[in-house]
Amino acid sequence: MNSIEASILISSSKTKTACLLFLFLTCIFLLTGQGSIQSNDGKIMFFLTKSIVEEGKLSFKDEVFFGQSGQEQFSKYGIGMSLLAIPFYVLGKIFSFFLGIEEYYTTLFSVSMINALLTALSSVVLFRLCRDRFNWTDANSLVLTLGFGLSTMSWAYSEGFMSEPATTLFLLCAVYFLTHPGNVWQNRILCGTFLGLALLYRLSAGITLPGFFIYQIMLWKDAPDKSLRSRISELLQMGFPILLFLCLIFIYNYLRYQNIFETGYEKGFVPDFWTGLLGNLFSPGKSVFLYNPVIIMGCLAFPRFFKSHPRYFYFFSWIIFSNLFLYSFWVGWHGGWAWGPRMMTPVLPYLVLPVGFWMVNGSQHTKKFVYGLMALGMVLQISSVTVNPARYYYNLDSRFNEKAHDLLIYSPAYSPLIGQFKEVRIVFKNMGDEEFRKNLVRQATSKKTFLGENSTDVLENGLSVNAPNFWWYYMYLFGYPFYLTILPPLILLFTAIYCGFRIFMVVKMSST
Repeated sequence: MNSIEASILISSSKTKTACLLFLFLTCIFLLTGQGSIQSNDGKIMFFLTKSIVEEGKLSFKDEVFFGQSGQEQFSKYGIGMSLLAIPFYVLGKIFSFFLGIEEYYTTLFSVSMINALLTALSSVVLFRLCRDRFNWTDANSLVLTLGFGLSTMSWAYSEGFMSEPATTLFLLCAVYFLTHPGNVWQNRILCGTFLGLALLYRLSAGITLPGFFIYQIMLWKDAPDKSLRSRISELLQMGFPILLFLCLIFIYNYLRYQNIFETGYEKGFVPDFWTGLLGNLFSPGKSVFLYNPVIIMGCLAFPRFFKSHPRYFYFFSWIIFSNLFLYSFWVGWHGGWAWGPRMMTPVLPYLVLPVGFWMVNGSQHTKKFVYGLMALGMVLQISSVTVNPARYYYNLDSRFNEKAHDLLIYSPAYSPLIGQFKEVRIVFKNMGDEEFRKNLVRQATSKKTFLGENSTDVLENGLSVNAPNFWWYYMYLFGYPFYLTILPPLILLFTAIYCGFRIFMVVKMSST
């Protein structure tokens, strides 16, 4: 077998493994999806999608916050998620027509599943980074990728409608193409395109841009004779797509605020850097290490990372620390009523990937410790996708009012990492009360909202915080037929089992 044939076989094998990985994680994420949009941020982006499709407008009148019904409102979020949701929204309308289910529910369902696909795609790109840039085996690459997908907050955010999974994916794609060994012009253009897309979804991704250009400049050391014209051309190849997307953002800003530089986030930054920094890193209620324990080993591997791949080390470090620096100044550095430090989600791949150095060169005891941290992280994420984390926030708010926020973040005894498991136990216990369950369903089917009501009322009457947070369970409660409630999750489950077995065999063969 010559080198070309061997290269084709290796590439084909990696592609098959990547497809298995994508299908496995997609089934898991779809199976644990909530099938609705429960966050205010997500509702705003959804209502904008609805307005674009139904009325051709960039504003909406739906009520997200109490007392705003009927008012013309603009979304302060990037338009990317709302645009991406358009085909899914249309698909939901088609589902409504064929299934006879109210359009509002089918469109919400379709749009809410977007992040399941995006998170699975991010995992595939991370797998290819491990294989193609670090030359790690399929076994080590798959373990790392599954660690990212199932033992970090990425799983929790695969079930909502937030912009973090999209930002994570596009930044990963940009990194993948820029680090291509050939570094040809097509890859630089693709890198710039994905960076522009990341900006369209979350403008704060711009904090990472200098790192990409610095990495490109570092590559010039390998070609000292390259002309100044060629070097400028390389930077422009990456920068031109970014400028195009920035123009789109400027136009969108002008249509919203009559000012191309106004984004809606101007008042969100405060001169309280140390609170955000220490909170993101070490607070008992929002520490990125507590919600994603495997990244502890990633940080401990930084010296090995630096020694073996210094350029990648500097590149990834910029992405990590620039985001940490930016969001330490952000008034909502903690991510609000969300699972963990939500803003840190896009940097998780670059904290998980260095764990691979322990997988390759670490002792058996070290590897077992890594597996243990991944298992712990998986247990934490399962609790977050099983019951809406907002339930615990409502619980604290009903008990402590204005003190609840500080208790949740700074008091170990009131950390969501502990409280979430208590809420899971309560929810499953309450679901055994048939009268209570029927009352919740009755209110949900009547489209009762809780805008303006206190936390106690939500805890007593809200279905989304009183039931296992899975779309198929909600459909069961609402009395939908077998082919909608039981058959789809069974198909997803058996597909996940089949793909999981195939992945296990790949890992086993790669390890021997």
